[in-house]
Amino acid sequence: MELEMVLNELSLKTPARDILTARKLMSELIGTLRQATTNGVKRILRTSDEIHSLELAPNYPIARWRNDPEVDREESRFFKTLVTKAPFWTDLFEEFKDEFDLSEIRYQGEVVKGIGFALVIDGLPVSFNSETRWSNSYLSLEVSRIDDNEEIVSETVEIVHASCRNHLKEHNNWIKNRVRTEIYNGEELWNQREELFPSLEFCDDVYKQINCLDNGKPIFRQVIKKLFELEESSKKWVDGAFKLETLASKASVESQSRIRQFDSELTFKCSDGEKRFFSLHVRITPGAWRLHFCTELRPGKIIIGYIGSKIQ
Repeated sequence: MELEMVLNELSLKTPARDILTARKLMSELIGTLRQATTNGVKRILRTSDEIHSLELAPNYPIARWRNDPEVDREESRFFKTLVTKAPFWTDLFEEFKDEFDLSEIRYQGEVVKGIGFALVIDGLPVSFNSETRWSNSYLSLEVSRIDDNEEIVSETVEIVHASCRNHLKEHNNWIKNRVRTEIYNGEELWNQREELFPSLEFCDDVYKQINCLDNGKPIFRQVIKKLFELEESSKKWVDGAFKLETLASKASVESQSRIRQFDSELTFKCSDGEKRFFSLHVRITPGAWRLHFCTELRPGKIIIGYIGSKIQ
């Protein structure tokens, strides 16, 4: 699937001490963006609608940098090409927040909207390396959402991040896995499931649950992400009981109260004709969706029983 870059607007909220330093940092950012596109990332950089007025140094906004005769023309043109190919993330984020029932996304206590948008679309956030906090290749985010009881609940989610070329070297395998498939809707996902996920089996009802999804819905990208995570863990499972800690995402079992209340709703007919109880699940993050799976078949084979909103 296509992988887009999203500019972390907060990294441009701390201007460099002078214009010379700003030029240098922008050159580093351009080098990072170029390396990302070389690695297969789409030549699009999602930005906020205030991108051209953000200051790289005091009285030196991006608009001035673009017209600075001391700036390499190729760098300026490359940046312009990336930021003019897609809608601003500020035009879409509030809609996506509603879809995921999101309240806020914070990094080190500060609200991060650009990085939050990257999390929702499973994109690659990139930063102007203006502070040491943006020198990390992964960022731990605090995601707050509105649960089914209209209460705010929070969880910690890790996201890949890049502010230099070395970060992209570290993320190279992730990028390859992220862009290796061309899937645009749920029906294509279902039809290619055996090729994409040879270690997973799907209950027939899953087709109905994912058939309505497509690339225009960010939740679709999150579903694919979780399925690939389960596929990777299943490949590593050769004997004994399945180890939940091998999953990239946190997996949980249903509480005893929910097991008693939703015994029939959590029981699904599998492709071998057997009915099994699917207590194990991962959360589709961000949001309130769940992916229920079962590891009762045999080592190296995980059954996907349900993908959708939390069962009520």
